[in-house]
Amino acid sequence: MRPLHKIIFPLFLILFSIAGVSDKQRTVIDTQIFLIKEGMISKEKVFKKAKKFDDTGVFGFGSDEMTKEEFENYLKSKIFTIHD
Repeated sequence: MRPLHKIIFPLFLILFSIAGVSDKQRTVIDTQIFLIKEGMISKEKVFKKAKKFDDTGVFGFGSDEMTKEEFENYLKSKIFTIHD
């Protein structure tokens, strides 16, 4: 049973760390990754573009705003999976 925890817990942490990034934000970030890697656009500009698509919820309930840390974690996970 213990070895199973060693596999599931890290996967849970990875999924939980990018939970604040919505599908639309992922699309925006994914389309800009090449430009970031080539130095044509800064990560800060991409963050601001993606931030426009925060889930605001209804009257503040159910809102899920992307944090800078969530953005960085998602970006790192995508850059490491891209093969040049």
